[in-house]
This record gives sequence, structure tokens and C-alpha cells, in this order.
Amino acid sequence: MWRREKDRRSKNISREVPGLQESYIKRDSWTKLNVRPAKVMQQEQVLAELAQYAAPIGQQPPSDAETTMMTRDYLRAASLLFENGVLSHEVINSTHCQVLQNIREGYQFFEDWLDTLLDENAQQKETEFLLTSPRERRFISWQTWDLLRVMYFGLTGLAESFLSRHPGFFLSPLRLNGSAVETLFSQFKARAGGKLTSLNYETSLRSYICKKNLAPKAVHHSGRDYRNVHLKLPDAPLIRKKDM
Repeated sequence: MWRREKDRRSKNISREVPGLQESYIKRDSWTKLNVRPAKVMQQEQVLAELAQYAAPIGQQPPSDAETTMMTRDYLRAASLLFENGVLSHEVINSTHCQVLQNIREGYQFFEDWLDTLLDENAQQKETEFLLTSPRERRFISWQTWDLLRVMYFGLTGLAESFLSRHPGFFLSPLRLNGSAVETLFSQFKARAGGKLTSLNYETSLRSYICKKNLAPKAVHHSGRDYRNVHLKLPDAPLIRKKDM
């Protein structure tokens, strides 16, 4: 893969990335630095090359074979969850369709990953694991995991509710475009003064929950029918700081 990319660059040939050549996609700096590399690394060819490198036929596995396979499993889970799930061009027409199966399988990888870390922490095999600590590097960041769960339970819950009440219709995950997560993220970011980090995420979450519980419910069209299903948010009780 490295030799192929080096040859491509020497010939000044642009990289072909499926899904990024559509006219409606704005190729800004964010797309070039984040979206494009992420989509490249989730392609089946890249996953196959990583597996071939870690387990070459008839040769001794390299010293980094274990970490390479872990990277491959992570990228495959991300591909199932996003590329072939939430951002899929396919439709969701049943609770057992391939799109929902991909989403469930990809999400289960992160659940198993977290369970492994918690088990090791309980058996004291590793140093203490703190999920909400900004210094924790053994798992994805807390705010990413929190919003990932909101997206997963929100989409799967919506699909089950919608399909049970509207048989014969379907959902397009790409057109839903993660609006529930983006809505929460935008409010969290606004409460953080425009810069949401792992340090102020908890404060933004508590502020959102307090406002949701205290403010009267507004009546608007988006609160009707299946859209009024409550999003699953983790409990964040207010804890009074002890006097120093």
C-alpha cells in the first residue's frame, strides 16, 4: 500500500475515494484532512492489505502483527458502523436489514472493547481505567463514546418505532444524516463558548440536562409523531464540590 501510494504521488495522480466525487460534496479543508483519509482507511482493499501484512502466507508474522490486526478490526468496525451503516446509501426497510446488522456489529466492537478494559481494570491487570478522564488513551474519548451511543440508540430506536407503525415504508440513513447527534453537539458546543473539548464536555452535558428538566416544553411541529421519542442520555447528577 505504501509503495502504491508513493508511485501515485510521483505520477501526480489524485486518489480516487468512493463517495467523495459527488458534485454536492464541498471539498473544504475539513474534508481533505479528516473525511478523505477516514474513507480511504475504511476501504476493503486497505483492510485486506493490513490483514495480509499481519498474517503473510508462508512467512513469519512481523513483530507488530497483533497491533496491526487490532487496527484492522477497528477500521472494519468503523466501516460497518458508518460507511456501510449510518452513512449508507441503502434503505432500512426492516429491523433485520443489512444496514442495521452492520450498525449493530460495528457498535458491538466498541462495546466489547470497553468491556475488556473494564474487566482488566476489575482484575487489576492494568493501571486504573478512567473513561471520563481526558488523559485516558486506551479507549475513544468520553464525549465521542457518549455521542456514539446517542447515535446508535437513536437510529435503531427510530427504525424500530417507524417500521412498526408504518409497514411498507423505509428510512434512508444517509438522509437522516445524524441530525440528532448534530443537534446535541451544536448545543453542547454553544454552551462551551464555541470550543467543545473533553474538559468542558461534562459541564455542557449537565447544563443541557438541567435546562431540559427545568424549561417548559415548547410546542413545535418537530415534536410530533415519531420525532418526540426521547433520546437516551446518560444520567449526569449534579455533585456539589466538597469544601477544600
